[in-house]
Amino acid sequence: MMSSAAALVAFLQTGSRYAYLLDAATLVSLAVPAMVRRLGVPYRRAAPWIVGASVVLALVSVGTGLFNGGTDEPFTTPRYLSVLLAGHNPYVAPLVFSFTQVQGIPGHLVLLHSSTTFIYLPLTLLLSAPGLSGTGFGLLMVAAWGVSLYLLRDEPWSLLVWGSPVVAVWAANGFNDFAPLALLTFAFVVAARPRTGRALQFLALGMKQFAPAVVTVYYIARRRWASVGVTAGVTVLYLVPFLLWGPADQVFCAAFLIPLRGCPIPNQFPGGLVLHWNYYLWPVWGIALFGPRLVRWAASPEGAPYYRAARSRSTARGAWEPWRLARAYLSAWWAGFAPPAPASDPPAPPVGPGGSGGRTGPP
Repeated sequence: MMSSAAALVAFLQTGSRYAYLLDAATLVSLAVPAMVRRLGVPYRRAAPWIVGASVVLALVSVGTGLFNGGTDEPFTTPRYLSVLLAGHNPYVAPLVFSFTQVQGIPGHLVLLHSSTTFIYLPLTLLLSAPGLSGTGFGLLMVAAWGVSLYLLRDEPWSLLVWGSPVVAVWAANGFNDFAPLALLTFAFVVAARPRTGRALQFLALGMKQFAPAVVTVYYIARRRWASVGVTAGVTVLYLVPFLLWGPADQVFCAAFLIPLRGCPIPNQFPGGLVLHWNYYLWPVWGIALFGPRLVRWAASPEGAPYYRAARSRSTARGAWEPWRLARAYLSAWWAGFAPPAPASDPPAPPVGPGGSGGRTGPP
């Protein structure tokens, strides 16, 4: 009879079925506040317990390998700098080496072989230092996740989503997404230090391909067209030295995962959306960060008229509340955030839990 450990290993190696499960698990983080609300526990009381348990789980995962080994980034990311220091373009010269990784359960060691070119934006090379490979890199990403949690400490709803056990495990796996996510969290949350936030935002633009996309959407949502252009310009500027080093077509396709002819990087989309469940971290983070802001905007004098209009157009019984919020915001966006209706109008009704404090303007 197959032992339980062998059965678990077999399940972890079933390919796409397991990947689908991980995709779903990441998105389930969005349902944690609803689960807490169903139990009748206040968000602010539940958040420290859930986040604390998640931190313990992350540290156990890093230290033992439990639910770990989902990516080779803890081993490959710190080594790409050596390719550059050896005088080779990391977007063109493949990194070839073998490493041993714990996968799935403690003690399950797997020998893996890496032969890929660099596929991130250049500043990810900064995530390289002695002792960071493997467990050290996983601890670094857990620390980055912890920083983002601290920055969200005044938003219990956000903490329940971003501090969920699934996100904790992904941090322990060592996905390098958590570094730019921590930088962007500071940039979007700490309004009292705009210059520092802007500088950290610029750093994030050079680390992971999703960061420029997120920042671009953010500025489009605020109708700040000049900032959209600056975001694109800064992102390309980071890549210019490597494009000049060339071959430019290979650098471009490796950095932006665009399958040009002769590109050594396989096509990441749409199939990669299934196999790389860390991609789902970005929408989970975005909803955790901006969801409460959108709710507060809908209850503010600026957003209330648009929200009321959206509700009046939603005649279907049991219309999904987040869709009403999105529809209200889109109406305001198309109107250019024109002055709202007269102040004599009654305020918008509560739209759900939104945390405490914060700005009341457009998210």
